[in-house]
Amino acid sequence: MLPKNQKGLSRLSLFYSKSRIKNIRNKFYSKAQCFRADFSNASFINVNFKGAILTNCSFKHAEFSQVEFLGSNLKKSNFTNAKFKHCVFSATLLKKSNFKGCTFENCIFVNTNVNVAKNMIIGDSNRFFSQHPLPAVSASTMQLLDELRFHPKIQNSRVLHLKGGKLNSLTVFSLLERLGEDKLVVGLKNLNGTLPYRIVTSNGLCNAIDKASRES
Repeated sequence: MLPKNQKGLSRLSLFYSKSRIKNIRNKFYSKAQCFRADFSNASFINVNFKGAILTNCSFKHAEFSQVEFLGSNLKKSNFTNAKFKHCVFSATLLKKSNFKGCTFENCIFVNTNVNVAKNMIIGDSNRFFSQHPLPAVSASTMQLLDELRFHPKIQNSRVLHLKGGKLNSLTVFSLLERLGEDKLVVGLKNLNGTLPYRIVTSNGLCNAIDKASRES
């Protein structure tokens, strides 16, 4: 069963059928369940598939930008000629999934065995980590990040804080790498504990902080 009445959660459940939606944006598809679904030629932008089960599905010629597969099960799915940009694969199950002709640009793989996938060729712009990186960040910056812990536009997605209140180290790593700590601090201070929209991915959070850092 999919979770019910959870704030900010989008529902996705598709079996033995073709998706009628081709452009999917800004969705938190935690615990989504799809089997033999057809998402061919679909576009996914800023989507969180945390804990999703997407097995034996077709994603031929699909495009993924700023999509996070966190603990997702993609076994036996077909991604032939799909494109991935700025995506995150963390503890993702890829056994017998087909990535023939796929391109990957600036993607991150954490604790994910890509060797069990078929036809997966990953270029040098992508990076691999055996576990979540542990970024060094000052106490004052951590305090600024903690001000967003209970914000309703980010709390339920666990993008910044995990259950129990611990900072999501992978998200913090991404923020520091893209913005640097100085720019991160400026952006957080300008946000002043507020967020302009619902945050479902680390890239979405980074975009909000980046924009705020450039405001006078």
